[in-house]
Amino acid sequence: MPSLRVLGGGREVGRAALLVEDRGKALLDYGVNFDEKDRPQIPLHVRPVELNLVAISHAHLDHIGAAPLLYITGRPRIFTTRPTLEIARLLVLDFLKLNSAYIDYEYSEFVKMSENAQFVDYGSEVEVDGFKLIFMNAGHILGSSMIYLETPSGHRILYTGDVNTIQTWTLSGAELWPLKVDTLIIESTYGSRIHPPRYRVEKRFVSVVEEVISGGGVVLIPSFSVGRSQEVLTILANELPYVDIYVDGMARDICGIYLQYQKYLRDPTLYTRALERVTFIKNARDRKKALSKPGVIIATAGMLKGGPSLQYLKKLADDPKNAVLLVSYQAPNSPGHKLLEEGKLEEVEVYFTKARLEWFDFSSHAGKDGLLDIAKSYSHTVRNIVVIHGDEESATGLAEAIKNTIGGDLNVVAPVNGDSITLD
Repeated sequence: MPSLRVLGGGREVGRAALLVEDRGKALLDYGVNFDEKDRPQIPLHVRPVELNLVAISHAHLDHIGAAPLLYITGRPRIFTTRPTLEIARLLVLDFLKLNSAYIDYEYSEFVKMSENAQFVDYGSEVEVDGFKLIFMNAGHILGSSMIYLETPSGHRILYTGDVNTIQTWTLSGAELWPLKVDTLIIESTYGSRIHPPRYRVEKRFVSVVEEVISGGGVVLIPSFSVGRSQEVLTILANELPYVDIYVDGMARDICGIYLQYQKYLRDPTLYTRALERVTFIKNARDRKKALSKPGVIIATAGMLKGGPSLQYLKKLADDPKNAVLLVSYQAPNSPGHKLLEEGKLEEVEVYFTKARLEWFDFSSHAGKDGLLDIAKSYSHTVRNIVVIHGDEESATGLAEAIKNTIGGDLNVVAPVNGDSITLD
């Protein structure tokens, strides 16, 4: 009988890792997360030699960051989309630069992983040792996938990975194909929360940027390099075409990958035209120019953990004409969260922020309502729903909401790491 073992992501955000066993072993994601001291935490161990396949949903480190460990002693076949591996290469290089003392692999293992990769397009079917794989657009970041896995005994699993059900400026919402599914493995990052309507968030965001620029100020937007930066620049380039937009940090390279894989974009022409309006900052002279007149600077890192965004913050925080607009999730222990709570970051000599300071909900994860819609979409055949990738409140809250919404004899669980679930 098929089983699912939770190696990571059980009642926690990140460190996604799920082992499906049924006349073989298939691993869905193998990521990292970070403890309260910002040290990387890897999933429970799995023997690489025993794996028939590894399937990676997307490029974020909390889904792929531990996968190179499998290639120290093994060579399992790994399946993902092309842009996922391209983006992951940049994220892993940065991860190793900051965390090499805490992690047991080197970049050479990422290269070995790449050499064992087979790329899949949305909708194409792959068969490996009796397992069948189909990847579908998850709407989260470029190349992100929901993964359909049929086991050798015929058990049908759908793993959402990180999923977004709404259309954004750069990506289409998740494709909920009319498949027959026995087990749904669903993320719950925002399982207990409903996001505000995106159009309202965008309208207010554009209004604030326009107001600050009109007042002679500079707008700093600390942003995640993958996904958020590309969405924000596309919004601003189209809604405020007269505003100067600068992009700094790793987002520059990610913008190029988004351009390279245009078939994954909702509207390639819209994005291409937006990039024509952007100045990519390459040196100190460019940074000085960006700070010298009213405009928008989109810079990594989104939580202000490092990168050029911190340097811009130090330059801009003391002037009430300027604004710092946070558009990314701010983890409880992050500098960005502290800035929002206290209005200061003493560690970088920002003792009091006079600049306008606001946070906007541009989440690339579905909220509770979107996640319930996914569960309802497969309720006609689903027998098991496994809720992962959410903290205690979000995971258990979503599990309870699914039970109340769908009802019946449905088996709904919010497991912890190490749990093994029989899939009958």
